[in-house]
Amino acid sequence: MLSERQAQILKVIVSEYIKTNQAVSSKRIQELLNIQVSSATIRNDSATLEEMNYLEKQHTSSGRVPSTKGYRYYVDHLMEFDDCNESLKENLKTILFQRGTKIENVLEQASQIISEMTKMTAIVTKQNLNSELMVKKIDLIPLSETMASVIFILSNGEMQNQLFDLKNISLSDLSISIKIFSDCLVDTPVKEIENNISLIRPNLENTVKNYDLILETFMSNILQPKESKKEIVGMKNMLENPEFNDTEKLKKVINIMENMSPFDWFDVSYSSNQKMIQISTKIGEEISEDLSDISIVETAIKTEQGSTMLTLVGPKRVDYSQANQLINLIVEIINGDDHKNE
Repeated sequence: MLSERQAQILKVIVSEYIKTNQAVSSKRIQELLNIQVSSATIRNDSATLEEMNYLEKQHTSSGRVPSTKGYRYYVDHLMEFDDCNESLKENLKTILFQRGTKIENVLEQASQIISEMTKMTAIVTKQNLNSELMVKKIDLIPLSETMASVIFILSNGEMQNQLFDLKNISLSDLSISIKIFSDCLVDTPVKEIENNISLIRPNLENTVKNYDLILETFMSNILQPKESKKEIVGMKNMLENPEFNDTEKLKKVINIMENMSPFDWFDVSYSSNQKMIQISTKIGEEISEDLSDISIVETAIKTEQGSTMLTLVGPKRVDYSQANQLINLIVEIINGDDHKNE
């Protein structure tokens, strides 16, 4: 962890760089800090942050900019949210529900609003779930000393396959888990599985290591249907960011948006601000070495018809606080008005 002063300096640099897209000088840091600190101390702390890989220097004589590690620390520990949550929430509710109350309409309007406000492209991916399907059989097939396959067979004859790396989960633990799943969930409608997990969890926790990983993998597989519908909104808003004046970089971003499967990308290990609903924020190299200047902020929204993933894609230099806050407010609105969609 950083010292309080180092954290404040990092926060100032991240916030200022997000606003200006310009490296932040020691003089500017001193002007923005809420504490009295000498310029020499700021230079020393900034140099330390650079040595710790939280900051980068674009040129020898220039100020500093955040690194991926610096953005990650900011998202996980430093970003704050406006006090106008309730007024903003009421304004969003008025806008979102003026054209109807169906969740599809709400999400369509929400993605446009968020894209315009954040200058990020919004991707809405919907997956419909046939809730009448039942799990009929679960089989474990060892493939090698390091890999095993779990087969799920549904009542419509559909077969789903999930590979497990035995370096992270032992074959014995996996076998025990599959037996517990089979005993408790076979002939259970898919729509009831998530509620029944509460009966399984204590047993898994007492008998299996890494039970959370097994449980999460099982749930994401069995509740994930094959067909999805994806809508990309606000590409022109993202292009207002100077980072995408680079044609090659723009091609990479467009390619990832067209081919990404958000349900596979959503990763709780990158959840930000635990007081909020679960929002996954991935930054730069956390996504891919080839996408070091990109950020992805996303959340999963569950409905009676299935699941919808709301994903924002933009440059690494985005207002993470704004993006997280807006997504959080949209989900609160949708969850608070679920009764309207029945």
